[in-house]
Amino acid sequence: MPRENAADYGSTLELLPEWYVLVAKCGACRHQGRIDRRMIAKTCGWGVHLNSIGATLKCSRCGNREGNNLLLGRLPRD
Repeated sequence: MPRENAADYGSTLELLPEWYVLVAKCGACRHQGRIDRRMIAKTCGWGVHLNSIGATLKCSRCGNREGNNLLLGRLPRD
């Protein structure tokens, strides 16, 4: 899983390099799960700011919608 880094508040989904993975972290149960950027783009558009995505997330484990965070992780590049 990625390090505990908050999403870059100036970036958009469109500008995020492909070697970054998006991970949601629940504010209640601390569950983490990978997010498909294409699904977010389909719902919110490619121009959505990364800092606004966390507020729209719902935990798949407990159903919580408050205090959820978007984390970024980098895939290894050979």
